[in-house]
Amino acid sequence: MLRTEIPVAKDESGAIFIDRDPKHFRVILNFMRDGDVDLQKYSEDVTEIQKEVEYYLLVGLVELCNPKPEAEKMPYFAETDEDMARIVPSSTKKVVCAVFVGTHRRNYFLECFIKTVMLYGDKVDFCFREGAVERTRIIIHNKMTNRVFDEHPGFAALINIIKNDFIKKHIPDIDDY
Repeated sequence: MLRTEIPVAKDESGAIFIDRDPKHFRVILNFMRDGDVDLQKYSEDVTEIQKEVEYYLLVGLVELCNPKPEAEKMPYFAETDEDMARIVPSSTKKVVCAVFVGTHRRNYFLECFIKTVMLYGDKVDFCFREGAVERTRIIIHNKMTNRVFDEHPGFAALINIIKNDFIKKHIPDIDDY
């Protein structure tokens, strides 16, 4: 606000006059001092805080106030292919596994994927879409190496999934991520 061409109201002594509710000003000052603020303490007030920081034109704090993208709430169940495509760039993890769960051997695959999410969920974001295909398709995006592994599991790949190592098959150093 102070670094823009937008006129700022001043009183007769030349001091900047800000006619705003002081309720959240402490959060704003802490952000200006430190460049960061823990908004979890203010979860009920985030909407009000966002309105205030928009007034002050503090873009960084506005971004902190915005809700997290869906990809950070994993595993994610997508309804469309477009939803699946949005997961990779919005994920904060280094690996994203997109699974198009087919109708063929569906229950077998789902049981295996549940185990895999439990095993690698802290390192890999998982996104599922059901019923779009007959045969299950797995796409693993390694954002560290910018490599994509696209697999339509046949019987041999099904064995890897059952052993819970299809992630490790494509990303052997996953435990280091």
